[in-house]
Amino acid sequence: MATRCGTIAIIANPAAQNGRGAWTAVEAASLLRAKVGEGGFKLLLTERAGHATALAAQLGPEVGAVVALGGDGLINEVACGLMERDADERPVLGVIPAGSGNDYAATLGMASSLPAAIDQILAFRTGPADVGRVNGHYFVETLSFGLDAAIALDTVERRVRTGRAGTRLYLESAVDQLFHHLNIYDFTARFEGVPNAEPDVRTVEAAAYLLAVQIGPTYGGHFRITPDAALDDGLFDVCWAVPELAPRRALAVLLAARFGRHTGNKHIHFQRSRALTLDFDQEPPAQIDGEKITGTHFAIDCIPHALTVVLGH
Repeated sequence: MATRCGTIAIIANPAAQNGRGAWTAVEAASLLRAKVGEGGFKLLLTERAGHATALAAQLGPEVGAVVALGGDGLINEVACGLMERDADERPVLGVIPAGSGNDYAATLGMASSLPAAIDQILAFRTGPADVGRVNGHYFVETLSFGLDAAIALDTVERRVRTGRAGTRLYLESAVDQLFHHLNIYDFTARFEGVPNAEPDVRTVEAAAYLLAVQIGPTYGGHFRITPDAALDDGLFDVCWAVPELAPRRALAVLLAARFGRHTGNKHIHFQRSRALTLDFDQEPPAQIDGEKITGTHFAIDCIPHALTVVLGH
C-alpha cells in the first residue's frame, strides 16, 4: 500500500535511550504496518556512528519520506545524508523523538507519544527548514561553544555512565560545570547578512561564558536559549553570555533560560545574521547537535530551505 508520501524509510538507532531505541523501532514498525501495510515502509537500523548518514544518502527514488527515530545526534546524521543528495532528490525529513533531549523534534512540533507521532507523519503536513553549516559540517538545530557545550558533552558522558536521561541529568551537569568549570572564552565574531542594517556586517570582540548559534529555539532538552528563532527564516539566532557572573547568578540565568525568561538580562546578548565567522583565542568546548567538534576558527553559514520537514503543528 502506497502512502501519500511514497515509501517511508525509518532510520532508527537501536541504542538510543540506553537500548530502548530498539523496542521503539519495533513498535513504530508495527504501528506503520497496521496503517500502511508491509510495502508502505521499510525499517533500517544503524550499526555504528555515521551509519545513518550513509543510509539516508543511499535511499532509492521510491522513498518519499525518511523518518529519523532517535535523538538529535541521529537526526543530524540523517540530515547530513540528505544534504549529500541533489536538492530535488531529497526525501522529506520526519522525526520520531526517541532520544534524551529531542530538541529538534520539539522545534518541529512532534508529539512525544509514539502513536501520535506516527499519525503526524502520515498526515504529512510539511514545510521548509533551514540547515546550518560550520566548517563544512551540517547542523539542524544548534551549534554552541563554552559552558553550554561543556554541559551538553558532560551530560552525554553521564548518560552513558549512569543509564539516566532527561532534564534533571542536564541540570546536575550544569551545576557541576557552573561551580567548578565556569570559564571565560575570548572571541571575535563577524556577522554577515544582519537584517535591517546598512551595512549588513557587524563585528563583535568580547569574552563570554557561552555562545550558541541556533536555527531552532532550544537546546539541552528544551532550554529556550533563543526563544524567537524560526526554522525557516534563513537566519541564525545567536546568543552569548558575558562576564561577570558568580556561579549562583549564572545558575539563575540558566534556569531562566529554561522558559526563555533570560532575554532581558544585561549579561545576555543576541544577534541575527545569515552567516558568521567565529575565532576564539583558545579552543572552547564545542558541540553540533549534541556531538563534539573541535577547533578555534569556525566559518558558519545558513542554507535557507535546504530541507522539507514534516511538521507536527
